[in-house]
Order: sequence, then C-alpha cells, then structure tokens
Amino acid sequence: MFCRKCGFKNDEDAMFCGRCGEKLDLPTADVEEDAKTEEASESKKETSSEIYPKPKEEPDPAPLTKIKEEQSPSYSSKTEEEPSSVPPSSKVEKVSIEDSKPTGTTEGKALEQKKKIPIVFLLFLLLLLLGSGGSWAYLRFFKKTTIPLDGYVKVNFHGPSGYAVADVEIDWDGIESDYGEKLSFTSLAKEDGIERLYDSPMAYLLDVISPPNLDQENNIENGEFIAYQWDLDDGDISRYLNCKLKFANKKVKAHTDASVEKEDIFRKMEIKLVGESGNAYMELSSLPEGLKEEDFVITPNYVLTNGSKVEISLRYNPIYYYETAGIIPSKKAISYTVSGLTETAPSESATEAPTEAPPAPAPTAAAPPESVAVGVQIIASEYLCPYSSSRLITKQDMTGLMAQYPNYLFPGQRSVAQMIVNEMYARYGYEFKDEELKNYFEQYYWYSSIWYRNPNMDSIYPQMSAIEKKNVDFLKTYH
Repeated sequence: MFCRKCGFKNDEDAMFCGRCGEKLDLPTADVEEDAKTEEASESKKETSSEIYPKPKEEPDPAPLTKIKEEQSPSYSSKTEEEPSSVPPSSKVEKVSIEDSKPTGTTEGKALEQKKKIPIVFLLFLLLLLLGSGGSWAYLRFFKKTTIPLDGYVKVNFHGPSGYAVADVEIDWDGIESDYGEKLSFTSLAKEDGIERLYDSPMAYLLDVISPPNLDQENNIENGEFIAYQWDLDDGDISRYLNCKLKFANKKVKAHTDASVEKEDIFRKMEIKLVGESGNAYMELSSLPEGLKEEDFVITPNYVLTNGSKVEISLRYNPIYYYETAGIIPSKKAISYTVSGLTETAPSESATEAPTEAPPAPAPTAAAPPESVAVGVQIIASEYLCPYSSSRLITKQDMTGLMAQYPNYLFPGQRSVAQMIVNEMYARYGYEFKDEELKNYFEQYYWYSSIWYRNPNMDSIYPQMSAIEKKNVDFLKTYH
C-alpha cells in the first residue's frame, strides 16, 4: 500500500506510513493513482542516480526507499510545510534529489573540509597568541638580560701630553635608557628585602657597581695605553636582578691635548723680603693670573738673614698650574740666596758683661714655680734652636740647652730635645693635635703666620733637608 502523501510503499496491513507517519486510509479509487505515483518514484530514482553518480571505487548507492527510511524526522516536518497544491510526484522528486546525495562523494568531502578550515585557523591564532605571551613572560621574568658594561665605560683624559690626568666613569644614563625597562627584581630579592631598600633595579645597580680602577692616573702621554680593571662580583647582582653583566679588564689608548711649551713659572713672580737680617721672611707677589702665594712652598721662611738659603717649590702637581693659569712649569723648585737685608746694630747692653741672674727656685711636685710664666715669655721671643736646619746639633749643644731650659718650662713637662723636634715640624706648618703644644707655638709669629697647616706628620719628614733629618734622628735619643 502506497502512502498517499509521500508515495512510500507500506505493507498491505499497515495503518500508518512508515516514512511520514500519515494515516493509511486511502479509498479504493486512488489505488491506481498510487501505482502511478510509485512508478514515477522509481523513474525519479533513476534520475537521481544520474545526477549524483557515485565514484567508481564506491559501491552502488542504496535504493531510494532505503535512503528514505534512513532520513531524519526533520524531513517529514519539512515536507509537511510544502503547499498542498504541489503534485505528490513533485514532492517525491524534491526529496529524492536533496536526500539521495551520497555522503562519500567528492563534494561532500569538500563541504566537510570547509567546516574544518575555520577551526584550524582559530587554533592557529590561539597558539600564536599563547606563544607571544609566553615569549614575553620568558623574556620578562626568566631570561637574563645581558648588560655589556664595557660599552658604557668612559675614560677621560685632561691636560697636555706628559702631564695629562685620567679618570673613569660609567654612563649610567645610557644603561638606563637601553635596559632600564627590561630590569626587574627576582623573587629572591623580594625575600631578602632588597626590593624594599631600592626604588628601582637601576638604583640597586648604581649602589653596587663602582667604576673600574686605572693603573695610571697622572703624567700620561698621548698615545699611551692605560689599563682599567674591574673590582666587581656580579654574583649577587644576577641573583637579585633578571640580568647578568658582561665585563672584562681592558686597555684604552690615551688621547691628550697637544704638547704645551713649558715655562719657568718662578720668573713670572716677584720675590720680596720683609724685615731686617736675623728676623726677616719672604713674600711672593705679581703671580700669574689665577695663582696664589699659597700655591708655593717657601722653606725656610723665618728669621732669615743675609746669606740664608731658601727653596721655593711647587705645592701641587704641574697639571694644577696648567689648569689654573695655563702654564706647565719647567721647574718644580728653585733655590734663592737672601741678600740686601738691613743689618741690625748690636745694642750697648749686649756688649756689657752679663750679670749673674739669681737662681730660680726649685720646682715642687705640687705646682711649677712662678718663674715658669717668665720663662715662657723669654722662650716665645726666639727659637729654641735657630741653627737646627743649618748645621748638625752636637752633644755639647744639647748639654747647654738642657741646662738652660728645664722640663717644667714646656707643655706636659716635655724635654727641650722633644720641643726642638716639635719646633722643626712646626716650621713646616704641622698642625698639632695636642692643644697645649698648639697654643705654645701660636705665640710665635713665624708659626701663627703660616696659613696652611699639615695634619700629617709622616708627610713632613720626607720634605726636610738631610741636615734636618739627621738632627731629628739625633734628638730622639735624648729624653
């Protein structure tokens, strides 16, 4: 029995269509028409197979009726929506054309492939985004940024060839510009509290990295190779920052100013003697512009007499005078013989025989005698040993001096031998740490007029003449 609605052939005793579910209550008069419908369906099946031929390697398609049975229920709802005016044969023809396409054909595979392409493209984009983010995270938090420190080292040279000085610095602005945004603290830096101590990773680098040391800083000639050496342990840096440092000890070729002609700077000043013979001192005036009298050392510069030998020397490195006055001194020191001083006439009292002074009372352990103050005034008017820089001191000299100046006359009960040594250092401007000694020598004009005071006693001894050094060593044997 054929279904009147869809043309499906059902069993003779079926009450409903096995394909579309329509009730089978057809009148007898319509049997012939159903037969015609069946024939039309059979012919349509042949047309359908011609429209969609199966590939040679594929088996023949199933009969149309079998295909109809396997269709989803949605088809029936689709056919029910068709207008009733359309002949049944046309409906069957439409269904057969659309639903009889084999799923294994080339066009079917193409449709499936089109559906897969967007999914693959989306997966590719997702992997690309994940890869970019992973690379950023790797570079940001895991990969160590390498900073080539040597590329940011600057060795500067100042001054003419042979007198040039060098200094070294690190271009921190360049490092911050190139790597500042790439640096970050590690988790260990957070645990150890390093991150709390510094505002940024750059601030940490500035604190822990010092410029390299130069093997030569002065008297550099043009074209000379100057080596620098790092004193740097980058272990903590690589643990606390996501960076590692690349550095090495290297040599740099010096590029100094052109050679400058040397000049005798001492001929550019005026030497003036003040006072009378036996109580004179020296002054320097008409100095080159930029220089001061304090830039030179005059030794000795006290109680000068006609015939005294005075040495005038540079106080600083020659490069100082080049940078200050544009002059490279050809000499570091000159010797000057004092002459032209007015001689003082001896007083009449000095020619008379000295009268014997009354003996001073012996000092007691409780307090020094009243004559101490008088003795100090007498001592303050002259040097204890004015010849300590001109000849060797003998034992006979010391015997007379020790008898003339007892210990209680000096600060801290010092011996005259100790005081003569102090006096020799005071002439070189030594700054006494002992307040009593300082106040004692401040009574002397020759000491109080020395503006430059040297607090380093060890640096004064090398400046002394050979006679002065021998006298110092000799006096140390007396107590």
